[in-house]
Amino acid sequence: MSEGLLETAEAPSPKGSREDALVMRDVRVTLPTGRGRLRIIRDATFHVGKGEIVALAGESGSGKSTSIMAALRLLPAGAQVEGTILLDGQGVLAMPKRRLRDLRAKRARLVFQDPWRSLHPMKRIGAQLVESARTADPSLSRDAARRLAEQMLARVGIPEPASRMNSYPHEVSGGQSQRIVIAMALVAGPAVLFCDEPTTALDVTTQAQILELLKELNRELGLSIVIATHDLDVIADLADRLVVMYAGEVVESGPTAEVLTRPRHPYTWSLLRSAPGSHEPGGRLHTIEGRPPGPAERLTGCAFAARCPSAHEVCGSARPEPRPVAPGRTAACLLAEGYGPITPGARDEH
Repeated sequence: MSEGLLETAEAPSPKGSREDALVMRDVRVTLPTGRGRLRIIRDATFHVGKGEIVALAGESGSGKSTSIMAALRLLPAGAQVEGTILLDGQGVLAMPKRRLRDLRAKRARLVFQDPWRSLHPMKRIGAQLVESARTADPSLSRDAARRLAEQMLARVGIPEPASRMNSYPHEVSGGQSQRIVIAMALVAGPAVLFCDEPTTALDVTTQAQILELLKELNRELGLSIVIATHDLDVIADLADRLVVMYAGEVVESGPTAEVLTRPRHPYTWSLLRSAPGSHEPGGRLHTIEGRPPGPAERLTGCAFAARCPSAHEVCGSARPEPRPVAPGRTAACLLAEGYGPITPGARDEH
């Protein structure tokens, strides 16, 4: 089925519309291997409203980063992506490469976990920011681009930005490097900022500073932000909505505070109970036994059934589809009736 037919046949809500900053609708991603194609993302659907911060959460291998790379069409050669992806109102799957490069340069920027992936070690920081600004707007003079770069460095909290423009990447700390990468994105005036585990490589204090910066940019610039993370502490104070992924599927979504305090999917509940601080001091930390299914495994039922503390016989044979479970909330569980509040010392009753 073509992308256009998908757009026509589906209602804009709750799956998003062209008015959203990002729409992922029934997205499937497969990668080639010597044993055939492996399905990495299975029918993922979620959207990001304009001016909204949405977090993608889940264990390593859940599909968070792959979803971001699919949205930007930055997957490895041979990857196949099906479904509908709208970025800044434009369908990206059939977009010509030149238009796609323009979209990435001007409207959608990516911040990696490791800032040095984005910084050329042999080029001065100022030269790299000026290049980023002029790539987004070729009509911009070098002087104007340099002034803009200094303004953005100051905006992200880099002291003495004019002097720092002359530094090389190895002359700044990890936290400052991540701020510089964010400034490099901001000089383009993007509509959407994608952040792939942007604080994992940083110390706790610097993490908090970067997260506070992202919140300020969202609030002051109306910037839409998509952030992939496995750190639930990151999610709690940052994201407006939360999308929980497991084995390449979206298993739950909704307002962050509601999902974190009263999850409607057993994986979300188990993930929260496994987080440090969710148990009494000296008590046993909850764990999720078993392992997620591999991409080569054929699933006939719920992907979480083998690890689920609440699984019934039907869960192994009937695949649950995401369905509304409360206003603004979905869960892909046949028994999505809620798993109680997540509080320190809560008993393992499920």
